[in-house]
Amino acid sequence: MPRNRKNIVFDLDGTILSSTPFYHAILESIFQKNGLSLTDEDKALASGLSAKTFLSPRLSQQSLDDALRYLVEQSERDLHEIPVFEGFYELLHLLKQRGCRLAVWTSRDRDSALTLLKKNSLDHYFDLVIAADCVSKHKPDPEGLSRISDQFGCGMEDVLMIGDHDVDVLAARAAGAMIIRANWHGFRVGQTCNLGSITAHSVAELADYLS
Repeated sequence: MPRNRKNIVFDLDGTILSSTPFYHAILESIFQKNGLSLTDEDKALASGLSAKTFLSPRLSQQSLDDALRYLVEQSERDLHEIPVFEGFYELLHLLKQRGCRLAVWTSRDRDSALTLLKKNSLDHYFDLVIAADCVSKHKPDPEGLSRISDQFGCGMEDVLMIGDHDVDVLAARAAGAMIIRANWHGFRVGQTCNLGSITAHSVAELADYLS
């Protein structure tokens, strides 16, 4: 069990924020406009990639540009509707009381990530936010974790990553960090991670692992 870890890195969407349904609704609209069908496999893949990386091989350049503009516009409208998973405020408060350093590593752009954290009064819990536009290589490349480790001044063996997607697990393993798979949102409720990481099926279970 990952006890006594003081450097903890959280994914944002699908881990702290219940934003996945909002994102999938936007993708559904984009796919429909382009005569495509969004499958469950597509949704699972999209949840771990930047929007541009996910959409680029599926759309023409003009359609991609239009889709990304629409995504930004719709995401800005959704910012004030996205809720925090129950139990996270209490967990983050407890971790800060214990002297943990906390970071966010997200596939989002930094501006929207900071807006969401501030809007939900979460920003003061985190010492560092690394987003897709902060790195040259994103998940599952471990560059983001390396940046966090360097800025925290700790070895990767002292870092714990918590995320809901395969790319989070793969990035943590590539970096040599500990990983807990967050399986409390709609896609993987009740499932055990097929990549062999510790799986937490609720925020309360995660809190137990960290206690």
